Amino acid sequence: MARILMNNEKQPMEIKVGNESRHICMCGLSGNKPFCDGSHKKTKDEQEDRIYAYNKEGNRIDF
Repeated sequence: MARILMNNEKQPMEIKVGNESRHICMCGLSGNKPFCDGSHKKTKDEQEDRIYAYNKEGNRIDF
């Protein structure tokens, strides 16, 4: 079943655990959820007034 999720963030959220930092995925593209794997870098050239979708392989589909 396909599902569209709206994610507006383009950067991970940093969480400090003791002396270590963990980065939580906020873009929805990480293959290692809930942790960031750098997939948000694909969103850097997205325009604010457009809607984008990504397929299972992480390729962007422009509407």
